[in-house]
Amino acid sequence: MKKKTPFLLKQVERAAYLFLSCALATGRLLALFFTTFPFLLKRKNPTKDFLFFPYAHKDNIGTISRFQIFLPLLEKDKFTFDIHYTWSAIEDEEIFFKSKSRTKEYLFLARSFWRRLFQSMRAGNYRAVFFQRGLFPEYYDQFTPYLENLICKLNQNVTVDFFDADYGRNKKLVDATARVCNKVAVVNQHLFQYFNKLNPNVCYNDLAVDVNAYKIKSDYNIKTPIAIFWTGSEANALNLKEIIPVLERINLKYPLQLRMISRTTCGYASSIINHAQWKKETFFNEMINADIAIYPAMKDTEFTRGKVAYKSIEYGAAALPIVASPFGLSPHLEIDADVLFANNIEEWEKQILRLISNESLRKKIGVNARMKAEKYHSVNSTYKNFLEILLGENPTPLNS
Repeated sequence: MKKKTPFLLKQVERAAYLFLSCALATGRLLALFFTTFPFLLKRKNPTKDFLFFPYAHKDNIGTISRFQIFLPLLEKDKFTFDIHYTWSAIEDEEIFFKSKSRTKEYLFLARSFWRRLFQSMRAGNYRAVFFQRGLFPEYYDQFTPYLENLICKLNQNVTVDFFDADYGRNKKLVDATARVCNKVAVVNQHLFQYFNKLNPNVCYNDLAVDVNAYKIKSDYNIKTPIAIFWTGSEANALNLKEIIPVLERINLKYPLQLRMISRTTCGYASSIINHAQWKKETFFNEMINADIAIYPAMKDTEFTRGKVAYKSIEYGAAALPIVASPFGLSPHLEIDADVLFANNIEEWEKQILRLISNESLRKKIGVNARMKAEKYHSVNSTYKNFLEILLGENPTPLNS
């Protein structure tokens, strides 16, 4: 039975929502005014190179891999930039996950929209603007990209970046955003095909990983118990529901453990699970001490096809042999050379057993996956393309 919200708390929520509605209505009118009369804000010459609008906080994988990872190289190359984060990791946790009422969320959204509005009004001060998904993407009742329209009036070099198929959550808003921007950046062919119908200027850049931060596996001798490695969020852990019984069957012949690195055990109580929370101090050793890594994405959906699983590139960076579902991976991985694909439960069992019984195959898959991570997903291999997406044909600093 759903617990009722206390009367007073409900009234406070309603008042906060009314405040949010008024704040958004006023802010949208202001955004529309400057979109209609952009010359009031435009500058003749930009003063800095880049303006970045991340989708989330500094610790978010999408934030890191799509632009934050390049910041040291941008500084080294004398580019100037400003970054406006939407929220902090603490705010993300407290407002959207732990809060017992929506009052904090409504007040945060009102503040966030106005903060983004004033930041967007300065878009003409930069040579290029790069933002992820949308400038105000968390508000579920919005279908018109007010802020995105404004920055595209103030700046003629605006890139919106999509690193997964999040358009399913608010398709109308996402499609309108893709149409208005100068360029759309994506991570795989599936997203390329989707956005190419909305915008003729779609650019591709691989997900970037600091491969040098990973320890590289060198010992491919199997252990007892065999260590099967998985890491991910609670949402992604749903894909383990069908895999755990497979591992339990294999465990009857070959003793194994599922080394599960996540916030919680996600409700699983199998005796083969060896759970630990993610810690930077131990994570890299955990990977190289594992025998086999798994990436299950059990449903073939728009979302799974539109993503590139960061964990699969991490496995490759550590030279771990991988068994994976055939979508949501780096497009550069080749079947039976860099990864073993499993389309159904029977194939999952078969492929894991293949790796268990064949040391040379484990080593080949692991070594090849590391080579692909270095060649296509390292910071150095993706940085030049990132610059070209931002600036086009002349990727040199403003003050060079």
